[in-house]
Amino acid sequence: MGTEIKMQPLLFNLSARRDNVRTPVVLAQDMINFFKPDGRCLDPCSGDGVFLRMLSKGSEWCEIQQGRDFYAWHKPVDWIIGNPPYSHYTAWLRHSMTLSINIVYVMPVYKVFASGKFLDELFAWGGIKHFRRYGTGTQWGFPFGHALSAVHYQQHYAGATEWSKYTKRS
Repeated sequence: MGTEIKMQPLLFNLSARRDNVRTPVVLAQDMINFFKPDGRCLDPCSGDGVFLRMLSKGSEWCEIQQGRDFYAWHKPVDWIIGNPPYSHYTAWLRHSMTLSINIVYVMPVYKVFASGKFLDELFAWGGIKHFRRYGTGTQWGFPFGHALSAVHYQQHYAGATEWSKYTKRS
């Protein structure tokens, strides 16, 4: 008999439904090409699998709507990359930090700085290695107009935070 994965019914609420935002293929492709995740990779909220299809063969995935709850995942990985739920982002990132050395999430930039207490926890774990700027969420079809970035968090990182900007190719 297989291992039972316990679901968290709390996640099935209105805000969780609003968190179900598809990542454009071009955005996911740029994140994969720019950050170059390798080793054991996890797409923690796979949705339609846009990141998973671009990751190396054998990469793992979670998707609450398909019965694989990220909060029930406990196997360590080298990289986590994806588009997380924003309504419980701090809890999501805390769990991510227990699993991976490298974490890259596309998100509204303000989420990174929402809590001084959480920033203390983040910097005790590691640091922010890179911000990749993508303009605003509305430019990419997200339901918000805030600045959008892919943020690379890395365990034990103590260097300067680098910045880059995505430029649309013509």
